[in-house]
Amino acid sequence: MSLVVKLEDDLGERSDWIILHGVLPSRDERAFNCLRGIDPYGKTVFNHLQMEKFLEEWELVKDRAHDDSQREAWQKVREMAQSCQQDRDLFLRFVGN
Repeated sequence: MSLVVKLEDDLGERSDWIILHGVLPSRDERAFNCLRGIDPYGKTVFNHLQMEKFLEEWELVKDRAHDDSQREAWQKVREMAQSCQQDRDLFLRFVGN
């Protein structure tokens, strides 16, 4: 499963994005209340108020990034989430296919 992850403002004009694959937990993994809600076939959006929990869970899936592209994507999503946490006008959007 691959998703595009974007850091956007209200108008969708922010251009930070990355393709993420193979890192997210499945819907059955109950320990991930936030991450398991990401829709692999639709759109899921997080705001600054959700970033604390998102980042806690994101650290827990770090070991699921097995190759260089997955590690690079994991790090980029972490950086985008941290930016989102600091700016209430930004959103972290996951777009499935």
